[in-house]
Amino acid sequence: MSLVNRRLVLGVVLFITVLMVVGPCQAQDTAFLSPDYLAMQGRWVRTDAPYVIELRYGKSNALKAAYFNPRPIHVEKTETAQKNGLQYVMIQLQDVNYEGSVYLLNYNRDQDALKGIYIHGQSGQRFEVSFSRQGSL
Repeated sequence: MSLVNRRLVLGVVLFITVLMVVGPCQAQDTAFLSPDYLAMQGRWVRTDAPYVIELRYGKSNALKAAYFNPRPIHVEKTETAQKNGLQYVMIQLQDVNYEGSVYLLNYNRDQDALKGIYIHGQSGQRFEVSFSRQGSL
């Protein structure tokens, strides 16, 4: 297993562990949100395909995702976690051909990018993915 894949797997394990221990972020006031959490809001396009994630704050400042490929795909759940200075987001899809598919991403401040893995729910295949900011909402 390459060093990049090892780091990716460790990041996924860390993300899942953080979610199990602290649960999803449910901040009530943006003053308490990290700069990286606030910076994740926006429209992101996958660097290898025309898939788009829109992240925005809903009620109670919880981050919510919308996903397009290119048509809208139902997002079942969006959860966030922060650990060791890294901001993570998990986006679970639930739609035809996407049952149980998941994006596990972390925000890279230096590159203003979302990076991580996509797990296809039906096949279990894992893909290393990256999203770049497309513009503001």
